[in-house]
Parts: sequence; structure tokens; C-alpha cells
Amino acid sequence: MPDKDQTPPENPHKGARQHHRFQLGGDTVETEVIADWLEIHDKEEPKARIFHTAYLRKDGDAERPVIFCMNGGPGGASVFLHFACAGPKTLQRTAAGKFDTASRQLDDNAASWLGFADLVFIDPVGTGFSHLIKPKPKEDDGKKSAESEEDKNPYWATKKDLDSIGQFMRRFLRQHKLWRRPLYYAGESYGGYRACRLAKLLNKEYGLGMAGIISISPIWQFRDAAGSDYSTAEWINILPSYAAIAHHHGINRCFPQDAAMAEVQAEAERFSISDYAQMLVSATLMPTEQREATLARTANLMGLDQTFVGQSNGRIQISDYARLVRKSHAEITDLYDGSLYSLDPFPHRTNNETAVHESLFQDEHLFQNAVHQWYFETLGVETPLEYVLLSEEAFKGWKNDEKKFDLFETASAVDDFRAGMTANPQQRAMIVHGRFDTVTPYFASKRILHQANLDESVKARIEEKLYDGGHMFYSWPNVNARFAGDVRTFVSGAETKS
Repeated sequence: MPDKDQTPPENPHKGARQHHRFQLGGDTVETEVIADWLEIHDKEEPKARIFHTAYLRKDGDAERPVIFCMNGGPGGASVFLHFACAGPKTLQRTAAGKFDTASRQLDDNAASWLGFADLVFIDPVGTGFSHLIKPKPKEDDGKKSAESEEDKNPYWATKKDLDSIGQFMRRFLRQHKLWRRPLYYAGESYGGYRACRLAKLLNKEYGLGMAGIISISPIWQFRDAAGSDYSTAEWINILPSYAAIAHHHGINRCFPQDAAMAEVQAEAERFSISDYAQMLVSATLMPTEQREATLARTANLMGLDQTFVGQSNGRIQISDYARLVRKSHAEITDLYDGSLYSLDPFPHRTNNETAVHESLFQDEHLFQNAVHQWYFETLGVETPLEYVLLSEEAFKGWKNDEKKFDLFETASAVDDFRAGMTANPQQRAMIVHGRFDTVTPYFASKRILHQANLDESVKARIEEKLYDGGHMFYSWPNVNARFAGDVRTFVSGAETKS
């Protein structure tokens, strides 16, 4: 007969609950740290265990906010916001601000949000240590049926994923008796898409009465990210980011190098929604002289060869732009942060898609090291699972379970955001981007908010922020400190200046 304290064989995972003292910018925060799994259900049956890491201040009062944090993908764990942005422990950085690839230590994070809020980092099902619960075989099952496509992971789907988050948040608050706290949700990238949809769903379907959402480098409409030779929105959205990257690297030919970045981007925005947009829509219907002049200015703003931009009709793919910005130096800029660059391993190839993708996620091993240090060595979590930082399988297998026909696409987040912000007059929103991000360009969010026909009372509760850096602008210590200050002001209920 097994010992009573033994973990049941069907659940070979042991969480952790410890007291820790964190030094955060001169303040000592006595904290209960919880790293554990929480079951979510479907039709009253447990279907999955969501791994999460919570930091709850020991002397926190009923007015202390709780912020639930998630990254994106889809298929990404919360490790990036956890160990590079908001958590009380962070990867070490060099004097230049980059992650220190030679270091194996975690530092106290002076910019941690724990200084002003309790934090819960959530790993969606199939990421981190979160996993499906295998159903018990039924006695009348004769033969084990082959696994269907739908059985692989039902939570790798738009609606089911959102439901798992709502379920988790509700059960967590109940388990830890935190229902009276001001509640916030912070999501990055696809997590930012989740944030804009949850602005409605968390209030309407889960009864959480959210105080606010923080949407970090979000994508609102997936059709705007699927550019082609016949589309317009993606190219209009991305041109101001290209102009900013070109100016940063000194190749923007429309402005002197000492021009203010704000001036460059303001002109790029104006041009993008006027002459450039007209040229994209009109193509050769535009008079030849006007079209050539527009393409020439487009090339000058981007810092690229005018002939190439003309042949591309002004539509430059982000991977092409990444390999062309510093091609003369045999370097590739980062798709997620165009201010960063690395050596091109294949500099003589003309269509160098491979090299672009080889240059991405070069710091991933540092986050994996942080996971092992924190969960296994410090907290004592026990599990046979490996921590999944980024699931390519989830990303490729993600489904739209809200569609009515195959021709329908992933639902836009805009309508849910508008409905949620209108229905809950206490809810506020903070939309933040990095200016050098070409994957989820800031101008897409800015244009959407201007197109959304929001009432003035709703607009007054929405803040937009633009930071130096890219998709993960918080990777840079000075930017992260500013971001943390803005989040502190936001959750306190005060307005912040851009």
C-alpha cells in the first residue's frame, strides 16, 4: 500500500510553495512563491493541467492588484515576460544591455512589477510544463482507436485556448481567495491578441470584472499580417517601422542622421496613409510620373535600392528587408527588433530566408537555463516533463475553432475589444509596442484604434505607448525600467504621458 504522502502515479508532478525575500529597487518584498499545476475541466471532467508561477506579497492588502501574464506564439510559454520583464528574477545582462551569454546567474530584477502588484505567469496547455490529462481507458473499449487530429491537443485552438485562460484565472482566484483584488491581464504578441479579446470575455463569460488589460506588441487582425502582391494593409502598417529601422542604421535618405526619431516616424505615418497607400491601391492606374516619385520616396524612407523597391511595387517582405538593411556589412537585422543584427552565415545567397531564421531566438538557451535554475534547483519542482519554451507543433497545428466555413479566418480581436471596453466602464487598456518591430508593427494598432469608432469616454481609458526596441523591447534595461514605471502608473489608475 503506497504511503499517503506519495504522489499518485497518474499525477507524477510535485509543485512548490516557498517563502522568498526579493530586493527590488531598495524595497524588500516578502513573497509567497507558488509554482504548481491547476486543473481545468471540460464537461465536469479534468482535461488539462496548467502550470503557473505566482508571486503573492505576504503583507498585500485587498487593494493590491493581481496581474496575470502570458506570452504568445501561439505556442510560447510565459518565460520571456517572467525572466526578462516583470518577474522578480531576471537574466543577467552585459554593460551594453544585452543578455550575458557567458553568465549562468539570475539577478534580482529592480524593474519587477512585483514592487506594485502580485503576479501570476501562465503557461498555456502544451507549453512550459502544462499538459493534457490522458483519459482513463474505458472498460468497454475493445481496441485503442487511432488518435485523431482533433485529439492531439484541443487547446491549440482560438476559442478553446481563451476558455482555458478564463477557467484558470477564475479557479486560481477562488483557490487563493483573491476575488476582491483589482484584476489585470498582460499578454504579449499572440498574448496581446488574447488580451484584446479577453477585454470582453473575462467580464462577460467569467464574471471577473477586470480593471484593465495590458496588450504588449499585439496582433489584432491576422489578415493584416498576410501581405501579398494584391493587399494593402500590411504594407501601410509596416512602412513607419521600416523608416525607423533605416534611420537607426543611418540609411534613411529622407532625413539627416541627427533628425529626431519622432519626426521621422510622423512623416512616415503621414506618407504611408496618403501617397504610399494611394500607390498600393492604384498600382499602374496611377499616373507614371506620380507612381515613380512615390516609389522613389518609399525607397528613400526604407533605405533600400530604388530599382529593387520599384520592381517590388513598394511591397517589401520583412525577411527581405532584414537581409538587405545591412547587406553591405554581411549582416542580418532581427525581424523582431530591427535595431539588432547578427552576422549572415550565408552572405552570398540572394534569397537568404534560411539565414534570416537562423538569426532568430539566439538567446533561447539562456531562458532554458533560467527555468532549470529556478524551478528545479531553487524551488524544488518535480516533474518528468521538459519545459517547452516555444512549441513549433502548437504554432503549426493551431486551429480556428470559431469558423463557420473553411474560408473564414481567425477572428479579429477588434470587435471584442470594442465591446468589452464599452460594456465595462471601469476597465482601462494599455497598448504598447516597440518601434523597430516588423512582426507586429506598432502602426497596425494605432490605425485600428483610429478606425474603431470608439466613444470619447472609451478613448479616455486607452493609453498607447511606443518604446525604443522591438517586439521584446523590455529586453533592454533602460526601456524595461521605463515600461515598468508606466505599468505601475497605469495600475494605480493615473494617466501616463507617452
